[in-house]
Amino acid sequence: MQLSTRNQLHGTVTDVKLGTVMAEVTVDMGGQTAVAAVTRAGVEGLGLAQGDDVIVLIKATEVMLAKGSERFEGLTTRNQLPGKVTGVTLGSVMAEVTVAVGSHKVVAAVTRNSVSRLGLGEGDDVVVLVKATEVMLAKPA
Repeated sequence: MQLSTRNQLHGTVTDVKLGTVMAEVTVDMGGQTAVAAVTRAGVEGLGLAQGDDVIVLIKATEVMLAKGSERFEGLTTRNQLPGKVTGVTLGSVMAEVTVAVGSHKVVAAVTRNSVSRLGLGEGDDVVVLVKATEVMLAKPA
């Protein structure tokens, strides 16, 4: 299957917490941790369990960036991945910022104004922020 989702990070399930309707799946991505809040039916349909290899899928438009390298304790956003900007492509309204997060690459589609306001450029430290509810999981065949 081919997907248009550019952010496809490989990892291993380290924990699955099942609720009545939703589930919380924790994934280790080579030292970085991502949490996905997905439906229980989705977890059961994929047969997800601790130790399974998965692909963490995040749309570029769901990625937020904060300049600096410190995590934010006062935010509800669970996925806070420190990284370094490796590229910025400016459009007339939107921009594409590529960030190295460990051995992974994450692309953020943000406004050009935000890139300018934060003064984002190649080599800058950033924290990639993604709500757990915006993380999808796929299980390789």
